[in-house]
Amino acid sequence: MAPSAWPPGKVLDLTRLLPGPLAGKLLLEMGFPVLKVEPPGGDPLKALAPEAYRFLNGGKEVLVLDLKAEEGRARLLGLVAEAAILLESSRPGAMERLGLGPEALLAENPRLVYVRLRGYRDAPDPGHDLTYLAEAGLLGRFPWRAFQFADLAGAYALALAALKGLLLGGGFYEVALAEAVKSIAYPPIPFLDGSVLCYGVYRAREGEVAFAALEPHLWARFCQKAGLPKLLEAAFSPASPENPLYGALCAFFAQRPARAWEAWAREEGLPLRAVR
Repeated sequence: MAPSAWPPGKVLDLTRLLPGPLAGKLLLEMGFPVLKVEPPGGDPLKALAPEAYRFLNGGKEVLVLDLKAEEGRARLLGLVAEAAILLESSRPGAMERLGLGPEALLAENPRLVYVRLRGYRDAPDPGHDLTYLAEAGLLGRFPWRAFQFADLAGAYALALAALKGLLLGGGFYEVALAEAVKSIAYPPIPFLDGSVLCYGVYRAREGEVAFAALEPHLWARFCQKAGLPKLLEAAFSPASPENPLYGALCAFFAQRPARAWEAWAREEGLPLRAVR
């Protein structure tokens, strides 16, 4: 494929809250200029979580438009004529009722990539990260109180759909959050739960370290550099208080602060980092 000018145009980000703006941020980091179009009341996230709002929307130009007013709709149509991608996450049918649905906007710009984020592909049911995780059977696996995995999956799916649309020369695409999270619901992988010596979090003299020497050559290098040859065959030995080999590894990490262990690991090429 012959190289083309990059970026091919501006992204109009009409989304709010988390997954849509995160997709806009991903596209911004790929080099697209992103114009975030907000209603007169603004994005609710700005009041609910201002730090998260700044993280998701820093670097974007922000424009307030009232799309319920004729002037606002006309302004958006003018922007669409020069845009490459439009992201929106309104309830199904809302943009069509405003005369700004895919058919209308693609008539203004046939090469526009119009990407809609919705909860379910074939139903207007409302939902949020928590309900999508519950339906996918993932609440027991993901720390949903601390991180929104369904929204993360939806953001990446939205950005990928936008890039697919560019490759195909425009058109209308939909991403359903309920489907996006199911696409990352791979079966649990054994030993990635801190149950074995070679993969887990250990207390240091100050702080904690995350240690992940799954590969045999990395575990062997660690045992050599740490002066722990007796652990060489114990990589997948249980990380339990009853195991004396686990106790030996805990005692080893307790000798230095976490940041000192990280500096040592960087010098020795080992997969270990201090927990921030």
